[in-house]
Amino acid sequence: MLNRSLLLCVSAGLLFALPPTRDSCLRLARAGTQVQGDVTICPGRYRIADHGELGVVIIAGSGTRLNLTGVTLESGDSVPAAFLGAGVVSRGLDNVEVYGGTIRGFRHGIRIEGGRGHRIARVDVSGSRAQALRSTPDRYDEGDWLDIFHADSAEAYGGGIVLKQTNGATVVGVSARHAQNGIGLIDARASYVADNDVSENSGWGIHLWASPHNVVLRNKAHHNVRCESPAYRRGCDSAGILLREQSDSNLVADNDITWSGDGFFLSGQPEYVRPSNGNLVLRNDASSAYHNAFESTFSHGNVFLENRADSSDYGFWLGYSTGTTVQGNIVLGSRSVGIAIEHGGANRLLTNMIMGGQMGIRLFMRDSAGPASRDYVIDGNTIAGVSRGLVLERTAHARVRGNTFDAVDEAFVADSAGRDAQVTGNVFLRAQRYFIVAPSLTAGSNYWATATEAEAAARVKGAVVVTPWFPASAAGY
Repeated sequence: MLNRSLLLCVSAGLLFALPPTRDSCLRLARAGTQVQGDVTICPGRYRIADHGELGVVIIAGSGTRLNLTGVTLESGDSVPAAFLGAGVVSRGLDNVEVYGGTIRGFRHGIRIEGGRGHRIARVDVSGSRAQALRSTPDRYDEGDWLDIFHADSAEAYGGGIVLKQTNGATVVGVSARHAQNGIGLIDARASYVADNDVSENSGWGIHLWASPHNVVLRNKAHHNVRCESPAYRRGCDSAGILLREQSDSNLVADNDITWSGDGFFLSGQPEYVRPSNGNLVLRNDASSAYHNAFESTFSHGNVFLENRADSSDYGFWLGYSTGTTVQGNIVLGSRSVGIAIEHGGANRLLTNMIMGGQMGIRLFMRDSAGPASRDYVIDGNTIAGVSRGLVLERTAHARVRGNTFDAVDEAFVADSAGRDAQVTGNVFLRAQRYFIVAPSLTAGSNYWATATEAEAAARVKGAVVVTPWFPASAAGY
């Protein structure tokens, strides 16, 4: 006998269901089921394909609360690269809430377009669409490279959740693993994305496109990687967290983005995407990235504060960045460089601890036609256990003050462009070869681990002035 609380009608190929009574629930029978109000789906397993990409459950009214507790909704398709449709869809509505349950086997587990005040909580949307990788453990295939320059590519790739053109959405307690992408924000602003697990995907854990003023907090976004093998290292632009196309003024804090292609990746490549500026990247752990623990390029005014960037190829790769602050970060055991910036300007590198690697900090200009490398503030950093501590290549107007160099081959290296560097108040401790290598440099008022000024002068290469000389003991060493 038909449940009297349900009114079902077929219109334009859709199934419309008024909300059940408080003590009843709705059983899903086909894709395109519309619901509104306070709706509970009956617990159980549902296998419903959505090859027409309408959505299995379509939210039909603002203020709808969809309870999926105890529900497993799956497409029944078996090839992840061919998954289609979405488990739950909302378009142009406000204050939609989806909570509980498991959704898998679709292009998107949950897709919400437009509106404000949405909430998604405690849903497992793992196992969404994922490209079939062409690379094998022995052979790299360039066809696996991700397209980071177009929003529609991210939509085609799919993912556990996508929020598009939304305002003030909340996503908490969600699991979106073992697919290609976890959570995507496209033209979404003022979102709160916190305490989710978007790990072990082959693309991006969380990705933002043209999405400003969001909070991305305490998420597990580790092991998001592709194109890596003992036989080759590419990464293919995979990342724990990815920002593109004017994703400005976001807070990205306390996330676990370890063991990914890049841990954190912000791209502002000219002619492809516009820069993402003014983001605060705080207390994230991007250690063991296959490439860059933190990468931020062609952008302005971003702040990297108190992050971990251990055991990666580069701790920070910040090419063409301007007005960027890198402060209080820990970078241990980099394979190449702790902090590297090409063609950067007016950047501040403050109180970072960098230990291990070929170089501690490298600031350089590669192309004479590109922007100048200049106007750096490099203060209060500790650099130890590297071949070269601070390297200035074709870089002018640097202030180098209050840094400590220890257990290095060469502490400070500059070419002729760095002759105007202000080098004061630094502490030069153990150096295997030279404290300073430069054609010409004034380096007075620093502290040296030598018994006399003459000994310090003997440990520099080039026309380097060390007067006035102070012993390292005067600085507490």
